Amino acid sequence: MIAAFSPFLSLRYLLTRKINLLGIGGVMFAVWAMIVVDSVFTGFVSEIRRDVRNSTTDLLVTDLPHDTAYEPLRAALEADPDVVATAPRLRHHGMLQALRQPGPDRPQSSSQVDFDHTENGFALLLGVDPLREERVSGLRAWLARGPAELADKGIDRAASPVLDGDDSRRRRELLLPDELEWQARRKAGLPVDRELSEFRSSMPGVLLGWRRIRSGWFYALGEPLDLVIASFQPTADGTAKVHTHALRLAFGGWFATGHRTFDETTAILPIEALRSALGHDAADPASIELVTDIAIRLQPGLAGDRLTACQRRLQALVQPLLPAGSKPCNVYDWQQQNSVFLSAVAQEQAMMQFVLFVVMLVAAFVIYATLHMMVVQKVKDIGILAALGGTPRSIGSVFLFGGVTVAAIGTALGIGIGMLSVQWLNPVNDWLYARTGAELFPRRLFDMKAIPCQLEASWIATVGIGAVVLAVVTAFVPSRKAARMNPVLALSHE
Repeated sequence: MIAAFSPFLSLRYLLTRKINLLGIGGVMFAVWAMIVVDSVFTGFVSEIRRDVRNSTTDLLVTDLPHDTAYEPLRAALEADPDVVATAPRLRHHGMLQALRQPGPDRPQSSSQVDFDHTENGFALLLGVDPLREERVSGLRAWLARGPAELADKGIDRAASPVLDGDDSRRRRELLLPDELEWQARRKAGLPVDRELSEFRSSMPGVLLGWRRIRSGWFYALGEPLDLVIASFQPTADGTAKVHTHALRLAFGGWFATGHRTFDETTAILPIEALRSALGHDAADPASIELVTDIAIRLQPGLAGDRLTACQRRLQALVQPLLPAGSKPCNVYDWQQQNSVFLSAVAQEQAMMQFVLFVVMLVAAFVIYATLHMMVVQKVKDIGILAALGGTPRSIGSVFLFGGVTVAAIGTALGIGIGMLSVQWLNPVNDWLYARTGAELFPRRLFDMKAIPCQLEASWIATVGIGAVVLAVVTAFVPSRKAARMNPVLALSHE
């Protein structure tokens, strides 16, 4: 008996039984799906994480008690060697109302205001010091990206000029150029100097996320907006009373961070304007530099244990400066600031990989079914092999080798076709859109210029090795049955 008869006989069985193509096709499809779907999903996750990172600072000191002042905390934080810069932030909620309907000169009531995704002008207000904020976040890049995102949607808007120029006071208040505000005031019917040369901008600017725009809303730079906010003020008897405050702002431009939730809901305005509306005007000697958070930029490359140690050290610096009895403040890195959102994305990716694994199990079952049928139909051949001196191990290896061969061919084809599919996914999607208007991945739904595919060598290797190992485990059952078959009974089988 030739020692290598097992692979030769196995290949003969495979070539003469076309049903084995079903097993190869099943494995190929499963591997292809795992590579293509995971590469697309990984690309989406990478895009999401990148955009979230771009909208988030390195660290954020948060959960500060009411009436916390910025200056004492700034001095302590910036004394740390790992801290490059800090910036104060003041979070609140408010309602934005345009003075007039953009476009034709028509009056507009508050019930007619309807922002995209945030009806009736509701906004999460973020008060910032622009001069400090641009040192810790990508504020300038956000303003540059806003008009670019709108241009991709066919909407032409000028870039915001509020951070241009050398006048630090104007930049700190996000003031528009005199001519823009002068023209906007005249168009809105507000009091204004007769001559432009006598006019100076005075309305603080407000920046809106580009996702608030929709067809029919055509805010011009300098467009007057009214902001209404509410706050609880303590009374003499120890209770709290609701106070409302109104603030007139000038539309300063569109921004885009890439973080969908942030761009949909957030309005950025000067922190001093928001402080004044909340009763802490800078001209009042009794006022404080009110903050709810402090954004921090760290030295480049700080990560891992060093980052964790820095967070603990900064928390220990801030806590003693807070009023006695205050709850512990927190110092979050960019992932902790978005932990709920990022955890949900990671969970969805894990569920997707589990579903793809189930597809692979179906392919493995197809291999088992075809090999089991082969063993049943080749009972007499197994008896002849045993009579000619074939050992149980060599007989079993005939069918084991068949399963491995089917899995190896299917895996190789699946990996090859999968990698080609990923490379050609965007060209095919563009071709379909140009010819038929249909898309594999709708651009409007995912709001991306291209399908973000990302192949990972580790995932491809895991899928390939996993598919072959699963096939070996699956083929072991019918091969073991063939190896343990009684030669006499096999020869007498009809």
